[in-house]
Amino acid sequence: MSNYGIKIDLLKLKGAAVRSLQGKTATKMCVIIPIEDNDCIFHGQKGVYLDLTAFEMSNPQYGETHLIKGDIPKDKRDKMTEEERRANPILGGMKELQRRQATAPAADVFAPSNDDDLSF
Repeated sequence: MSNYGIKIDLLKLKGAAVRSLQGKTATKMCVIIPIEDNDCIFHGQKGVYLDLTAFEMSNPQYGETHLIKGDIPKDKRDKMTEEERRANPILGGMKELQRRQATAPAADVFAPSNDDDLSF
């Protein structure tokens, strides 16, 4: 069984923006995403959910094997033209993580399958 690393660009969602919000004790950078403008976001009783679909790529790039798009509900998708469906933006990608031996025998550690200079 494989494990995957997933990176999503939240700013690709419709109307998404980064803003500073002042709280009681500090100002924090926040991502603001309009729920009504994004068919792949569902506000339920217990949370707000981002429904995504991963499509396997026939020509993987940058070590990513799948692309990630928002999963539009079937009733809305059926009313869309082919052009509208294709305009659904790619939000990110997915790549397989390779297992490497941890220093502690009871733990598994996963690492991206290729090296990059990101600190996370």
